[in-house]
Amino acid sequence: MTTEPISLLQQTFTEFGVIMVGLIAVSACALFYFRHVRMERPPVGTFNGRDIGVLLVFISTLPFLYAVLPDWLITCLLVLTFTSSLFIGYKPVVGATRAWLGIGLLIGLNIWTSHHLMGSTAGWQLWWGELSILVGLGAIAVANLYVQGGMKLQYVAWFALALAVYDIIFATILPLTDKLVAGYLAHPLDPLLGMRFGIDNYGVGLGDLLIYALFLTATYKAYGAHAARLAFGLIVVVGGVVTAFVPFLLNFFDTELDLLVPSQAFFGPAAFLFYLWMKHRYGRERTMGEYRASTDSAALTTTPAQPAPAPEPASV
Repeated sequence: MTTEPISLLQQTFTEFGVIMVGLIAVSACALFYFRHVRMERPPVGTFNGRDIGVLLVFISTLPFLYAVLPDWLITCLLVLTFTSSLFIGYKPVVGATRAWLGIGLLIGLNIWTSHHLMGSTAGWQLWWGELSILVGLGAIAVANLYVQGGMKLQYVAWFALALAVYDIIFATILPLTDKLVAGYLAHPLDPLLGMRFGIDNYGVGLGDLLIYALFLTATYKAYGAHAARLAFGLIVVVGGVVTAFVPFLLNFFDTELDLLVPSQAFFGPAAFLFYLWMKHRYGRERTMGEYRASTDSAALTTTPAQPAPAPEPASV
């Protein structure tokens, strides 16, 4: 049986569904983790703007690494990256032994399916399903590592704005992103969350999920629950609705347009303006220490409650 291509409108709604599931699940779970789990921070000090600069340099050079390095070496680098982030993130939750077993299972299964199950739609869907779990867990862990490590919303907002410039350059001026996504698809540990329907693949990048999770958790830490709800709405509207439906609208001007959209080109400026508005309305953002001392962090306390002292014996 031959599978016919679906219309652009159907593709748009399918991509919209995949994006919404990814950004809602990862952002909400990152905030839940932030409120309920106190991560064991590595001894690297407080994360700040310099760390954002290092991360941005790494992201900027990554397309060139994909272009020049052999596939086996890229896989090794991705294994190292995912292993370290997942172990740091989930050792406090399940313990060291279970964390190692889970990481080995997820990474090993993805490598195996990449080489053996890519000849059918069911094989693709299994590959996408467990890859999405791996990528989502990684984004949640890294976002909490940075925010619980002291990163301010200010730095996250600047990071989002810088990623907007990066997306515009590498998706339009130097169109490497499209070629890299298409060329590395189905390889082990492809940094995408998505699913395959019929003959088409739909996904959202790990970098996009990471910035959404960072922005939501940093907003909650800085200004509390009400600000976080507004940030979550911004993520859904700009990161989900605008990103998914802009290609459909632009198709009236360019019929060759595909579904790869530089989402941070929209979200980055919106996130930065949102930060400036929050700063103007609420003033200085809270530090991690001030957040832990507030009522918002009641669920974060992991110290067991001390038993009440026994009553003194009655006098004889």
